[in-house]
Amino acid sequence: MSLPERKSSFRQRGFIFHFFFILLFLIIFCADLIPAFAAVDGTAFEKERQRDAVIMDFFSDNVLADTTVRFEQPLENVSLVFTLNSETKLLKSETFLLGPVKKGQEVTKVLFWGIENDFGKDTDSYTAQVYVKNGNESLAFRKLSFSDRNPILSKLKLVDFSADSEKASVLMSLTSPANLRSIQAPEPGVIDLDLKLLSGTEIVYSEKHKNIPVTSTYYNVSYWPFLLEKNKNYTALLKVHSHSPDVTAAYISNFKSEEKVEIVDRDIDVDEYGASVTVIGRSQVPFDGFVRVVLTPKDGKVQVFEETADILTSRKEDTVGIIWQGVPKGDYNVKIYVLNSEGEILDSHETVLRVFEPVAEATPVEESPSICFFTVLGIFLCAGILSGRKRK
Repeated sequence: MSLPERKSSFRQRGFIFHFFFILLFLIIFCADLIPAFAAVDGTAFEKERQRDAVIMDFFSDNVLADTTVRFEQPLENVSLVFTLNSETKLLKSETFLLGPVKKGQEVTKVLFWGIENDFGKDTDSYTAQVYVKNGNESLAFRKLSFSDRNPILSKLKLVDFSADSEKASVLMSLTSPANLRSIQAPEPGVIDLDLKLLSGTEIVYSEKHKNIPVTSTYYNVSYWPFLLEKNKNYTALLKVHSHSPDVTAAYISNFKSEEKVEIVDRDIDVDEYGASVTVIGRSQVPFDGFVRVVLTPKDGKVQVFEETADILTSRKEDTVGIIWQGVPKGDYNVKIYVLNSEGEILDSHETVLRVFEPVAEATPVEESPSICFFTVLGIFLCAGILSGRKRK
């Protein structure tokens, strides 16, 4: 074969090689591109379906599920469906009927699974799901997988979270480095806090704090800005979201609402004339009661004095004054009580008193008889008659 023919043969082989190489590349590229387009089309379809309702937030662990949904269109027959599944079975399903909703309305619902004893028996992996429906039509859907162990805030530590009839308080700190020999300071963190107060599953109050820097410790108190019903069970729910790493953990604190007041020790004044007692409210359940002062001598009769206090709520104060009557000279043990209308003692204080001179009983002042209308009329008539006689 001549040299020109060999060069032509090599060129043909090179062309065929490049052609098959390009063809193979296109086949592989198209194979990857088709699912991508399918995913894009599917996402677009889901967005098209979800334009009436958008799930803004969804959280779940082995205790509860929490979701917020925003409705972009007015709807008439809306419901939220929560489900919890293990790898083998459906553990719980519950539906909240919302009925009609308005455009732009946001709805938040919290569900307590109530099946803590079933977690960790068959598996450590669970899936929570929430569906937004209008009638039988599904508008939005979200799912979340988690284990039976609570999420861990690796850089942060929840020292305390507690709630009562007055407030909810949270204390957080940074965690120390794992290497105890390290002198490196803990790395600061940034958190978001989401606090809710629930009565059953109804949210009666909520507040959020965003982008809170935690450099050493963080403490916050949230006072309930409304009145609570007496002897009612409430649940405070706190969700802590760490920015880095991206982790959310939830904590709850249960309490039963009750009246609560405190005697302000520094504002107690007891002398031989009487007592002045300052009481401050420590609950959003209104306090309706009275102050009782008991004087107990070493020898003699115990004397009790009472005075009604003002109605008090959280951080509101009232000073109650009591004047002694019929207290003999001597030394007394003084006990001060604050009681509600049912006679339950809410707080107490004890001190001593020395009376140098006996205090007499207060005698009621006799009121002079009032001059009635007819008496005044008679006086004017008599004056008129006498004046007429003098003129004659």
